[in-house]
Parts: sequence; structure tokens; C-alpha cells
Amino acid sequence: MGTVRGTATIGTLMAAVLLMTGCAQDMDDSAPPGPAASRATPTRIPTPTATPTPTATTPAIARALPDTVDAGTVAAGVSATASATGPSNVAFHTEGQFAVVIELDCSACTGTATVTAPGRMSPFGRATAPLTGSFLTAVFQDDAPDQTVIVDAQGPWSVTMRSWNDLPTVAGAQSGTGPAVLFFQDDVPHVAVDFRPAGAEDSFNARAFTTSDDTQVFGDSGAFAKQFDVDLPGVVAIQTNGTWTVTPVP
Repeated sequence: MGTVRGTATIGTLMAAVLLMTGCAQDMDDSAPPGPAASRATPTRIPTPTATPTPTATTPAIARALPDTVDAGTVAAGVSATASATGPSNVAFHTEGQFAVVIELDCSACTGTATVTAPGRMSPFGRATAPLTGSFLTAVFQDDAPDQTVIVDAQGPWSVTMRSWNDLPTVAGAQSGTGPAVLFFQDDVPHVAVDFRPAGAEDSFNARAFTTSDDTQVFGDSGAFAKQFDVDLPGVVAIQTNGTWTVTPVP
């Protein structure tokens, strides 16, 4: 693992382990019994109408598409590329233990572009096209060397895949619109986020994988300006359609 906070250099980030769990709650919507009949004037007792129990919905599981392009091998200092028109799988091979940054150029696309993988319920990211943006995948230590992601986009697009250790480092306040993956070199315990959503349903969600091996998930919906505990240096993966500024704070 990389150096701890307080040293002058940034160590190599290894693949992380991030577990997410959910919970569900059963509901009992039994209807109350009808009113009792009067002895003096018999009346018809109304039959209660059963209220259906709400059915929990789950996100659809992503399935591999008919078409696949091969991007090749991703290794330390070696990137892989692929391109296609329309929805397609992208197969690639990794040599080494690192997360992979997917840099998507969908500047000639229309509609919504989604980056996901077979078997996933939630995508790595989704944004309104046209766009150029970065997404993070293969963050688990036990991810297989041979990987497949899905680019669901309308129009021509290309991807470049590289190790997150090969990202150029940045320092100080960083601003952008849409999804991004940034390798902050700042040695600080907090970040301040100023966010302006692209629409009513937009939100800012970020994951931070730090050289101190302390993974954080942070963000919020709607416009906000907040400070979060994030122990940099490390890689921060941002998912949103909106406009943001992330500032490391001592």
C-alpha cells in the first residue's frame, strides 16, 4: 500500500475492496374488519378490500451484448484502446493489481451513455451525451485479469483504459462537468465540494481510494457546498451530470 499521510511522495495504489449492502423491510397492510351489524336494523356488512403489499423492485442486471471489441492489455505504463459505433462490450486483460480507469470519448454520441459490466445492477457511471468522461472499474482485489465492460451509447465512441497509477496527479481545487477520475497528490484530511446539478434528478456521488487505505463514499443530491472527511492523497472517482469543484482542505 502507498505511503501514509505526512510523507512527501505518493505510493502505488493497489486494488481496493469495497462492499455495499442493502436492506429491505416487510410491510403488513391488512385491512381492518368491517363494522358490526345492528340488531334493530340489519345492514349489509361491507367486505373489506385487500390492499396489495408493495412489491420491492430491484435494478435490472446488466447482460453482455451481442457485439464485442477487444481493447488488448492494460499494464503499468501500458494503456489499451477500443472503438465502436452503438452499444458494445469491451474486453480487456490486466497485468498487475490495480484498478482500471475507463476514459470514454462519446463527444459524437446522443442520448445517454452508460458504462457498466455483465452481472452488475448499478453501472460504473451514466451521463448525458455528448460527453467525455472517466469511470473507474476493477477495484476489487480478486477481480479476474480478463475483464469485460459494456458501453451502452448511441453513435461512435472510443475508450482508453489505463492503470489508476498512471493517471497524472493533480493538486489544489479541480473543477469539471460530468464524470471524472482524479488522482489528488494533496496531503490533507478533508475535501470541500461545491456542486450544481444538471437537473432536478441529478446528484453528486464520489468514491475515494486513498494511499492510507481508507476508502470513503461521499456526496449528496441537489445543489450544495459541503466539506467531507477524505484522507488524501488518493484517487477520487466522481459520478454526476452536473458541474462541480473539489478542493482539498487541510
